[in-house]
Amino acid sequence: MSSARKKTPGASARGGKNKAPKAGKAKGGTAARKGGKTARSTSGASAPGAGHGQYSQLGLMEIVQRRFLNDVFDQAQAAYSGWKILIVDDPSMRVISSAVGMYDIMERNVSLVEALDKKRAPFKDMAAMYILSPTKDSVEKLILDFEDKNKLLYGDSVFVYFLGPIPKHLVDMIMKCKHLIKRLKALSEINADYLVKEDRAYQLEVKADYNDFFSRRSASREAENAISSKLVTLCASLNEYPYIRYKESSGLTSSLARTFKTKMDEFVGANPDWWYHGSGNSGKQSTELERSTLLLLDRSMDCLTPLMHDFTYQPMVQDLLTVDGNKITVDVEGADNPDDMDKKDVLLNDKDKLWVELRGLHIAQVIEVLSTRISETVNSGSGNALSGSGKDVSLSELASALKALPEYREVMAKLSQHMHMSRECMDSFTKMGLLDLSDLEQTLGTGEDEDGDKADTDELVGMVEDALLRMHDSTSRLRLILIALLAKNKIGRSGRDRMLRAAKLDRDQMLAMENLLKISGSGGKYSPEKKKKSKGTGLFGSKKNKEDSDDENAYASSRYTPVMKNILNELVANSLSLDEFPSVVPMPASTISSSKTDKTSARTARKKKGATDKWSTVGGSKKSTNQDITFSGSRSLVFMVGGMSYSELRVASKIMQKSSREIIIGSTDFISASDFIKKLDSV
Repeated sequence: MSSARKKTPGASARGGKNKAPKAGKAKGGTAARKGGKTARSTSGASAPGAGHGQYSQLGLMEIVQRRFLNDVFDQAQAAYSGWKILIVDDPSMRVISSAVGMYDIMERNVSLVEALDKKRAPFKDMAAMYILSPTKDSVEKLILDFEDKNKLLYGDSVFVYFLGPIPKHLVDMIMKCKHLIKRLKALSEINADYLVKEDRAYQLEVKADYNDFFSRRSASREAENAISSKLVTLCASLNEYPYIRYKESSGLTSSLARTFKTKMDEFVGANPDWWYHGSGNSGKQSTELERSTLLLLDRSMDCLTPLMHDFTYQPMVQDLLTVDGNKITVDVEGADNPDDMDKKDVLLNDKDKLWVELRGLHIAQVIEVLSTRISETVNSGSGNALSGSGKDVSLSELASALKALPEYREVMAKLSQHMHMSRECMDSFTKMGLLDLSDLEQTLGTGEDEDGDKADTDELVGMVEDALLRMHDSTSRLRLILIALLAKNKIGRSGRDRMLRAAKLDRDQMLAMENLLKISGSGGKYSPEKKKKSKGTGLFGSKKNKEDSDDENAYASSRYTPVMKNILNELVANSLSLDEFPSVVPMPASTISSSKTDKTSARTARKKKGATDKWSTVGGSKKSTNQDITFSGSRSLVFMVGGMSYSELRVASKIMQKSSREIIIGSTDFISASDFIKKLDSV
């Protein structure tokens, strides 16, 4: 990882010869640029004490935190102990905010954080730290701060960091600004140009729409270059030089694979001291993982999953409630009067441990868990101790005493937030009649009813037609007809015309529908080997034992399996077809297995008949989080162009828990059904 560089005597001397600052070596990396070359180095991400074969790896959140706090802010503080102003552009502010708290920054002698593109007051007695995206616009704004000697905003010490590799022509622009160079104490690349979505999920912010992604025009190539550069920073921070696999029938991912390989090779060549897992040259690093694999996918391989209703907590919140990024507004008890409700913005991220625990559970389980926890909290040890004080205590007195305890207020506030959100989800669920609609969606998506019998296409068309006629919301009608058009049972022209008459779509919605059909046919479909089904075996039902239970499909309303599940299962089992997903360079034989045993273990057994209640679960699930897992084997890095659904994010987490294989998954963004439909308008 690149870090703050050592001061260079004379680099800041007034009236001296203008020189680029020299730089000390970064941890685990190489020296910074001098005369146009900048380090793109990283530090190791392995937890101390991890051994060969099994390992406990740091998540993305902690990796990025360490990168900024230890290797940027701490080293800048070591070079200049006084107060500093932090100046950021919008992309860098989003990257920092995704992993680092403002308190942590302020603790390192940063008194103020300001936006690069806003007018700023001068602080000539303070040093300046710039953390910027490596773009021409940000570099020009940086230089503007130092063009006029008489209008300088800050003191004589300036630290400049870029999120990713900065092109040589932009470095040359910086070097020509003499008033900046005289004050420059660090010029470095952080290599963390991605947002941490979850501990093992990331997002690459790329300014492009679906037309850019799925066309082969100049805008598409620009998006491809931007994605590749950001993926290089991800791999650099993870110390991974991955094998690269892609969807053979997707021109988008095959081109992206070649572009990424070129950029990754350039990074490795420019940083001879940088090490990667599987190289056999990790120096003092305590782990020897195998070399990872990066799998490149695009949204065209599965356009159905983002449209399906998913009744696990996170997808349901994102689908049915108003969420801005990871921020949601909830009702909470008033500070002065608990009977009054106030509005409060809360963040749904890994810092909320209750959210982490609940987000992958079915909504019915979430409400059950929350109800139990609230009951347990009210009857907590503090309350019992009060009851045993030798005097009679009424329930109201007990409740008042508990509410006076800070730990009670904190726990109950968090429980209440999630109970409010889950009940809001259920209110929308009931109001929209999603129980009956979900049954129709599941039959469309799987081609079979809940008893495992093949659905009749004409009957399906009639059911869709009836459902469309009952719907008042045009967006809901569009969503259902999009699902129907992608259904397992191919619906002919006459059936399509019947559904369209019932849907009454407007011109824009018709265009979105045509765009969906265009995209869904552009990248080819993934077709895993179809399992033989015993007579009478359905897609859901009771399991013989817990080990066979597939948690995300344990409800009749959740029979549909995202394509991503089959792909990831086979990827971690080393049985993913090289014909359908070739590698840019030959992969070692040890990472490829075609045995029947591997393929069978990579797939989840179907459920048998038995469950009749669409909300009744069959088989329990052990509570665990990805942070609790000890991993084995190599990492699997996955990236999807065009947006990933929250259902697919959940699937990756479940597979990681069951296989004990680490999966780090990301996309250009994470999307709900409404997000996906909006994207279709841009094609």
